[in-house]
Amino acid sequence: MSSNSSESFQQVKASVIDKKHQSERPIFEYDMNIARLPEGLLRVTRQWRGAEQTIVAKEEITWCSTQGLLYGAMAQPHLNEKGSLTVTKSKATSVLQSDKTGQKSKQKPLKFTSRPCTLLSIPFEISHHWPALKRGEKVCLDYIVMKVQAHTKVTLQKRETIDHTVVSVTPKNWFWRMLFGSTEYYFDRNTLKLRKNIGLLEPRDRNLNGKYIEYLGHAQLESPVDYGRIKEFIA
Repeated sequence: MSSNSSESFQQVKASVIDKKHQSERPIFEYDMNIARLPEGLLRVTRQWRGAEQTIVAKEEITWCSTQGLLYGAMAQPHLNEKGSLTVTKSKATSVLQSDKTGQKSKQKPLKFTSRPCTLLSIPFEISHHWPALKRGEKVCLDYIVMKVQAHTKVTLQKRETIDHTVVSVTPKNWFWRMLFGSTEYYFDRNTLKLRKNIGLLEPRDRNLNGKYIEYLGHAQLESPVDYGRIKEFIA
């Protein structure tokens, strides 16, 4: 993870329940820090904790309002897995180190036809594309899966409920859509104040066969994050 000098802007906490279970007992919680770097960039880090406050996943991005995602990183300490991504325009270099690579750093080039994103950067992309989403337009992004050094198309679309403006992030590929459904971001109506998100989470595990177990959860923020204010903060 990077260690650039930065100015802390906002710290966020959330608790997460597993939407596959009826229990309201949180399975994860996270701490997120949003900081401003020079030249209008943002550095965002998020740490996920499980039982006994053990860190189960880490995420980091460097994001620019005009260029989008510039850098991404992830780590799953209990899986001996970490990866990073450096983006230059429509191309990127992905680096992965895991048991599947023999703990050697494996590099792979990627190429995008839409702005790339990760789970951590999606709310910032929502703020960037807010005018188009408000007009009812669909927005296409390239969602990066660093654990397999690949990406897949997703579509962002806005809808309204009585209490919220909801932006759904849905895979275009029918198989991923059937497996994961949509990840939904709930904002206060007609604002960019995020209250919660429901869907795919960053922490994951493996079963006895070595296959990934993905978590679908409900992350409830202790207080809303105003992504509109963050956008003004770096303008």
